[in-house]
Amino acid sequence: MLDAEGDQYLTYVMESIIAWAVSIMITWAPPGTSHIKDAIETPEDGRARYHEIARAAAKVAYDPELKPVFGGPRGRAETMALLLSIAYFESGYRRDVDLGLGKLARGSGVDSCLLQIRVGAGKTREGWSHDDLVSDREKCFRAGFALIRKSFGACRKQDARDRLSAYTRGRCIADDKHSRARMGRAQNVRRAPMTDDAVLASMPGGKAKPPPQAAPPAVGNDS
Repeated sequence: MLDAEGDQYLTYVMESIIAWAVSIMITWAPPGTSHIKDAIETPEDGRARYHEIARAAAKVAYDPELKPVFGGPRGRAETMALLLSIAYFESGYRRDVDLGLGKLARGSGVDSCLLQIRVGAGKTREGWSHDDLVSDREKCFRAGFALIRKSFGACRKQDARDRLSAYTRGRCIADDKHSRARMGRAQNVRRAPMTDDAVLASMPGGKAKPPPQAAPPAVGNDS
């Protein structure tokens, strides 16, 4: 059983990832700048909404039951960055798209939520409707994650930068500018502050680890 210090450390780990994600989103799309009627909000309200978006994306990227699309010690963080990159290109995190407000929220008229998932009046493979996707951001990211995995699998013989082309273009093609833009933006973010293992351990049911002890003074120059 963790003591108060341990609990604080675990909270700090997840909040560090959320803050990392929000800082990326703010850099890409500063909140409170849209002039679209249903997307207008204050920068403060926008930042609060970004935190909720990041939290929903983290629930998917760090779901231990889901295999991330990237490997390595921060593969889940990179997967989260890709989810946020796609959302940026598809919706710019706009309030109206996020909340399903107004006629401009659905793009061509059949797209839904931040990832503009093409659901029309039907349902996703998971059984979720447009209303489901805009009322629950986690469902939006879960449906999007499934489409990303499907695209990566179908386009596995493509250049790594083009493996999102089935998602963006409906088929696997070489030198897809849409795939490369989304992949490139995600891969150029600064490194996540925590490894996947550290974040997973901080989640409910995770194998919690105690806060790291202060390291002894370094000897010499390790630069």
